[in-house]
Amino acid sequence: MRLAAFLILILGVVGCVQFPEIEDATGQAAREADFPDLIPFDPLLTSTEARQSKTEETQSQLEARVSGLQARAAGLRGSVLSGEERNRLEDEVQ
Repeated sequence: MRLAAFLILILGVVGCVQFPEIEDATGQAAREADFPDLIPFDPLLTSTEARQSKTEETQSQLEARVSGLQARAAGLRGSVLSGEERNRLEDEVQ
């Protein structure tokens, strides 16, 4: 009950805060500036696709990195305890 009253009080205080007007945040030059020119979208897509093309060297580097990371992950999946330590722990628990 106290929490609900506290939240209502906080929301009431936050609701009374004065926020600056957007016009005050921008300068006169920004308000009088022209809109930017629009450019066609297709040339942007073709230039991006050209940059994203993968060469054989890049592909082989990525495959080597993937296999290295997978080997590292497989090593981390192993048991932390040796067989002797595991046996001793199981004996103590039982």
